[in-house]
Amino acid sequence: MTTTFDDRTALEEAIDQCSNTVRMLQDKMRSDKSGAVRMEDVAQEVKKLVGLRKELQAWKQQDEEDENNQQVEEETPEHEDVAAEEVEELVQRTEKLEGVVAQADSKLTELETEVTQIERTKEAMKYLVGHKEERKVETETVEKPKKKKATKVKKEVESKVETETPSSTNVEKEKKEEKTEKRAQISEKMEKLAVQLEDERVKVQQAEETAEKLQQSVDALTEEKKMAVAQLTTELEAEREKSQEMHKAEHRLQEKLNDTVALITKEKDEAIATLKAELETERSNLDKANQSREERNKLEKSVTTLSEEKSELESKLQTAEDAGKTTREELEKVQAQLMSIKDEKETRETHLGKLWKNIEDLQLANKELTEQNATIEADAKAMHTEAEKTIAEHSSYQDKTETFKAELEAATAEITTLKADKEKLASDLSAIVSKSSSSEERVQTLEQELETAKKAAQEVSTELGSLRASSQDADSKIASTEERAQSLEKELEVAKKSAEDASAELGALRSSTKDAESKVSSSVERIQTLEQELETAKRSAEEVSTQRDALRASTEKTEQTHKEEIEKLTAQISELEAATGGQSEELVAELEKAKNAAKAALADKEETARQLLEMKDEVIRLKLENEKALSQATGNSSQVKKLAADLEARTTELKKAKSQYDGLVSQRTNAEGQLQDLRGVAATSEELLKKARTSLLEANEELKNAREHTVKWKNSAQAAKTLMNARIADAESAAKHLKKARADASAASAARSQLSSSLEAKEKKVAKTKQELANVRVELAEALEAIEVERTQSKQAHASQVSKIREISEQAVAQLNSQVQSYRLMLMVLLPILVAVFIYAISN
Repeated sequence: MTTTFDDRTALEEAIDQCSNTVRMLQDKMRSDKSGAVRMEDVAQEVKKLVGLRKELQAWKQQDEEDENNQQVEEETPEHEDVAAEEVEELVQRTEKLEGVVAQADSKLTELETEVTQIERTKEAMKYLVGHKEERKVETETVEKPKKKKATKVKKEVESKVETETPSSTNVEKEKKEEKTEKRAQISEKMEKLAVQLEDERVKVQQAEETAEKLQQSVDALTEEKKMAVAQLTTELEAEREKSQEMHKAEHRLQEKLNDTVALITKEKDEAIATLKAELETERSNLDKANQSREERNKLEKSVTTLSEEKSELESKLQTAEDAGKTTREELEKVQAQLMSIKDEKETRETHLGKLWKNIEDLQLANKELTEQNATIEADAKAMHTEAEKTIAEHSSYQDKTETFKAELEAATAEITTLKADKEKLASDLSAIVSKSSSSEERVQTLEQELETAKKAAQEVSTELGSLRASSQDADSKIASTEERAQSLEKELEVAKKSAEDASAELGALRSSTKDAESKVSSSVERIQTLEQELETAKRSAEEVSTQRDALRASTEKTEQTHKEEIEKLTAQISELEAATGGQSEELVAELEKAKNAAKAALADKEETARQLLEMKDEVIRLKLENEKALSQATGNSSQVKKLAADLEARTTELKKAKSQYDGLVSQRTNAEGQLQDLRGVAATSEELLKKARTSLLEANEELKNAREHTVKWKNSAQAAKTLMNARIADAESAAKHLKKARADASAASAARSQLSSSLEAKEKKVAKTKQELANVRVELAEALEAIEVERTQSKQAHASQVSKIREISEQAVAQLNSQVQSYRLMLMVLLPILVAVFIYAISN
């Protein structure tokens, strides 16, 4: 685009100046008929104005392209074909309106040319009437000298005849009488002709009066046309000012939108920073939790010498299965909630899509209206120039009166076309009104959709609040579980201390047994048997511990898998945060929900571990009871030492020791039976553990699939939430724009109604003027026909009178010629007689 202006404001000012100069030249052309202003100057100014208008259209196209590019970068517009069709329809309608306005202007100019032609015909009629009067005066002056000459000739002839012949007096008297009669007849005819001329003069005066009336009506019509043109120009200027105000308002709205977008981006950046800080804190907390878990694992590994855990592992497995079931149920619930959230998001996205479509349609309609206003102004100015050219062409045919009738017929045809154009304009106005009503209905539907979207957003916010409350409950549970774990760690430390004390006591017992072996072989044998039993118990405990280690390894593997999954989730969350560039508080809440769900699963696992620790505590308690029994046995060994010192005196005590030994043997047999039972239970528990492992593996696979699905759902939910937030912000801005657009539309509708009313009034005035012009034309035609008829009649009467006068004069001349010939004959006859008489008299 090659422009001669740096700014659009300078270009608009130049356009206003050029349009003002064109109007001034047009006014001068209309007012001054001397030809001071040329059409060439007006044409040059109009060309300049058209070029400036084209440059302004190029500026507008560039601005619109930039705006469209920005809109394409910010969002994806939809249904562009429908908007383009509506734009084309609006452009066509505006072009029709411009054509109608241009036709009205051209018709007004044609009416002005017709008025000027009527004035010129009046002047020509006046000139013709004056020319006829001059001709009549000349004919009268010509007839008078002819009569004088005839009288002179007659007098001379009479004098000659009187001198020559006295006998011709009677004949002359008769001739004089005839001449007087002829003169009387001629005077009567002249009086009749004078009366006819006076009648013609009266008719001419009446025609002049009618022409003056027509001129007055034409002047009134021209004044009304000038007033209508001035009103139209003022209205056009007001519309231009309104369009400029609309442009300024649009620029302000764009600036406000840019400011709001910048603020939103700043808020998003701040939210992202806060979320990152929270994630770092959560990661540090997770690291601390992992460290605490490692310490717990170390503590659990230290307590591996327990024998009676198999009976309680079944309950733990059942609790684990129950926990898995509960986790599955919770996952299903979460999936159902995610599905419902997805459906709601889809419905909201559809509503928001419709809202965006309607908003884009309104924006395109506003842009198209502005473009159409600019094109209307350019076309109107072009039509003004064309009208001025047609005026110049019509002014070149001023002296041609014969083309007036053809122009009248063309004017009647144009009047019919004007009527058709009026009907079209009325239909276009009705269509515009219907469109404005439909646009208002669309705006109402958009407001309803916005209200529904707001309600849905409120529902989502309530759901998010409930989820936050549930997450807070889970956090409280996690805190309670951590407190329990700390209490268990303290109990484990106490148990360790008690185990160390027990081991010290066992060492003391062993030393005491070694001392007693030298003294009492029986007590040594009993102690050996007890040690063997202890070794078997230790072996069984070791077997149980190995099984426990295997179970712990499996649980540790599951915990490691869970940790890896949690780390994957955190990595995915961080990637999503980096990809999206920051999310809203709702996304953070959902992430916290997912983390809380993971924490709940970990809490369930920790509860299982806690139950295992409780079982370990029970095993430790049983060990302590065994150690107490051993301590009692050591007490018995001390008693045996005393009995060894006093064998003779303490035989009874030995019997008691034997009985105790028998009891211990029975206890051993019972313990062996219990051990066999425990081995069977261990085998069954191993089978159950294998089944549990398989089920846990299946559950892990299901959990992985569920997590993948949840990750997908979360990604889609996060994207939907981002879209929702952006759409909600856009919807709010669109609501503001809609309010402003409604105000502008109401103002535009009011302006349109005013324009339509003014157009209707102007159309009525034009119709009245057309009717008056038609009546005037009919009257002119009738007057012209009457004048032509009178002219023909007067010409015919004048020709008949002239012919009659010629005949009379010819008859008089013929009579005079006959008289002269008769006189000549008489003279020819009388002269020789007179000569003879004279000669005879002389001779005599």
